[in-house]
Amino acid sequence: MIKDTSVLTIDVGGNCLKVAEFFAGENNDGVTLVKYAIKELSTELAEESFVDAFRQAFTEIIQENDFSSNQVRVAISSLHAFQRLSKLPPLLGNRARAAAVVEGEAKLTVPYPLDEVIWDYQLIKHTKVFEVDAEPTGDMDAPVEKITETVEELEALFVAVKEDLASEIAEVLLDADFEVLSIEVSPTALYNAASANMYGKEYCDMILDLGGRGSNLIIMDGNRVFVRAIPIGGNTITQQIAKEFSIGIDDAEEMKRKHGFVALGGAYDDADSEVAATISKIARNVMTRLHGEINRSINAWRSMHGGNRPQRLFISGGSSIIPYAPHFLNEKLRLEVNFLNTFPVIGIAETVDKQALQETAHLFPPMIGMAIRHIRTCPIEISLIPQIIQSARDLERRKPYFYLSAACALLLLLVFYGGVSANSYFHKRLTENNAHTLQEAKQAKNMLRNAKRELDDTKGSYEALRDVARSRNQWTAVLNELQACTPKHMWFTQIDGVNAFEDPGAAPAPAANPDMGMEPPPEDPGMMEEPSGPTAPPQEIKWLRLKGHSLVMADDNSKAVEDIFQENLFESSKKENSVFNVKKEENRINGYKIPALTLGSGNDNVTSFVIYVELRNPIKQ
Repeated sequence: MIKDTSVLTIDVGGNCLKVAEFFAGENNDGVTLVKYAIKELSTELAEESFVDAFRQAFTEIIQENDFSSNQVRVAISSLHAFQRLSKLPPLLGNRARAAAVVEGEAKLTVPYPLDEVIWDYQLIKHTKVFEVDAEPTGDMDAPVEKITETVEELEALFVAVKEDLASEIAEVLLDADFEVLSIEVSPTALYNAASANMYGKEYCDMILDLGGRGSNLIIMDGNRVFVRAIPIGGNTITQQIAKEFSIGIDDAEEMKRKHGFVALGGAYDDADSEVAATISKIARNVMTRLHGEINRSINAWRSMHGGNRPQRLFISGGSSIIPYAPHFLNEKLRLEVNFLNTFPVIGIAETVDKQALQETAHLFPPMIGMAIRHIRTCPIEISLIPQIIQSARDLERRKPYFYLSAACALLLLLVFYGGVSANSYFHKRLTENNAHTLQEAKQAKNMLRNAKRELDDTKGSYEALRDVARSRNQWTAVLNELQACTPKHMWFTQIDGVNAFEDPGAAPAPAANPDMGMEPPPEDPGMMEEPSGPTAPPQEIKWLRLKGHSLVMADDNSKAVEDIFQENLFESSKKENSVFNVKKEENRINGYKIPALTLGSGNDNVTSFVIYVELRNPIKQ
């Protein structure tokens, strides 16, 4: 047995989960049942979350059974789906128009927004034959002739299921590493199984699938089909029993299975047990309601779709084995009633327990329909594949390209590694060959570094000597420019070089060179006192401190001698080769002091002053 030829069919019912494994023949000429398992869903969990109940039951089935197939086909109960047969206008083979008409019909038919559901349809063509009167002739006594005409009609079977439900079921299967081949609803799978067994070919047959939480009615008339879900099933009887006896659902279900049957009615005596009699009457009441829905469905089939009256009834499903249910349906519908048998088209492996299979055979039609779909094309092939399955399929199709891309990436890495290795080997050989040359270059570099160091030392000594030689003429230039700026009637008694500007009111430091060729000034009460004690000369002279006197002439009404001196300094500092740095006209000399005239002292026309002048280039000592 090869895994690829096997398939696991899963029928997700309202009350129980059915799983069967089939293997296809060598030429897909048939399928064989090799293993199956049935597990009831947790009633309490199913009421809160149907998907959680399915996940729990499916996990237990997989753990308890050794299924070998990794391919699955799923049928969802019609309780969670919507299906309807709609008549379409003649489309004359125009597929584009057919798709547009079908989508428009789906929007009107499906009771949910199309973006919230997964839906599909199956087009069903059939030929309708009817007789019409021929055109009248001139002979009034001649009988009216009948003409047989055929008209091709088109119908669409719509099926829709909520996308979140289908996605969650598919996610459970994908998490268990199964490949989902198809998802459909139980009625379509059951129809394919019945069609494979030639039901509905000679007669208009009706199939009633009595489920736990609901029932499905399928009418087969040639290649035509009518499907309707009826929300009445075995669980309806259970709920009525629980209400009647005021007990829980689980206890009511056990009581139904132990004592339940459909009361015969009429002249038949009740059961000896009062409990059994009550349950049988409840079952008959529920079946009566179901009979009413069946009649309405048959009337809709015949009136709206022009279908034929069903000739036979076949029943299946978990609730079809309730005692006397076939007898009740035969009595009410006045049709031949039998159990649906779809096993003739499949084989049964020797390992399957035939006795146990016979007890659960009424549950197998949907699973057999999915197994037949695995080996050949079926009349109805509804596909309700959610996006999560489409994504998984796309990923599976792209895997070869991923593998090829990975192989190419690995090859590129190998080529890159080879190139890097060859390059590394080349550089290693180059390094070894040039090691001697590099050593010689390092020695030459060291020699050049030492030579540069000696050059820098020599250059530094030269620069120092050049600075000393350059500074010889600095004082000469200062005195010459100072002499050029000094007006008549003004003379200096002391010229000092200082490092920083000093407050004229503070005691001045002694001159850097007291013997500058100037005579010491006479004692003047208007001048500031000299500081006592020797002070070290500054290392760098940035300012000149000038002390002296000027003569004020009585008949001279022009500018003061000091102002003329300031203007001369400012104009001289504008020259490029000036030694002074007088920047602002309104403050030409940075700090000066002219003492008040000492009246009555005999020198009223003589002033004393202390002036600071900034040098442009400091003089180093």
